[in-house]
Amino acid sequence: MICAVIVAGGSGSRMQAPVKKQYLQLDGIPILSRTLMAFDGCSDLERIVLVLPEPDLERFRKEILLPLKLTHDVRLAVGGEDRQASVRNGLEEAGPSEGVVMIHDGVRPFVRAGLIRVCIAGAKATGACVPVIAATDTVKQVDDSGFIVCTLDRDIIRLAQTPQVFGTGLIRQAHQRALVNGFAATDDASVAEFAGERVHTVPGDPDNIKITHPQDLAIAGAILSRWREEGIG
Repeated sequence: MICAVIVAGGSGSRMQAPVKKQYLQLDGIPILSRTLMAFDGCSDLERIVLVLPEPDLERFRKEILLPLKLTHDVRLAVGGEDRQASVRNGLEEAGPSEGVVMIHDGVRPFVRAGLIRVCIAGAKATGACVPVIAATDTVKQVDDSGFIVCTLDRDIIRLAQTPQVFGTGLIRQAHQRALVNGFAATDDASVAEFAGERVHTVPGDPDNIKITHPQDLAIAGAILSRWREEGIG
């Protein structure tokens, strides 16, 4: 089974908006709806698991899920106290351990079908695969006081995106090991690395942005306009 676990359990405090960022609209459509539609259009996919804060479940069903009329089976999981806990809850609904699971940020609505397929193929071949893009700025490591410690070689620096794709059994075991050892990470590739797994990378997509800050909405609007001009979406 190939399953997508879409994580939308955050509060969106950095967006500084009256509603959570996943429900903000891009040209009249909620960001989360656009993300779901992107995965619903993936023919290889068999199930979508959406992880949401418990108070949002009923609102999601009424305002997003029912109007969308998605073709795939969508199951809901309750978010945890942090992202890792939310992913663990989503993995419980992901299906058999011999399957493949994609873990994706709910506020990355511009994920292309081609990238999804490449990541699935990479995970089937290697066990774990994530999309990455090169760093274009000079990257500095700083200390707690804000002073530069060193300049990192940006030629070997990559910025991780989602979907991050794994064998379901592999990533479940990795998350359990992280839980037992109190290891916290900002993405699932780090969890797999902590468990001793090698994670393969494939080229990501600069359009596959994570909408986190208010300025990201303007960038998202520009991407959407360009996609329309190119006949995408």
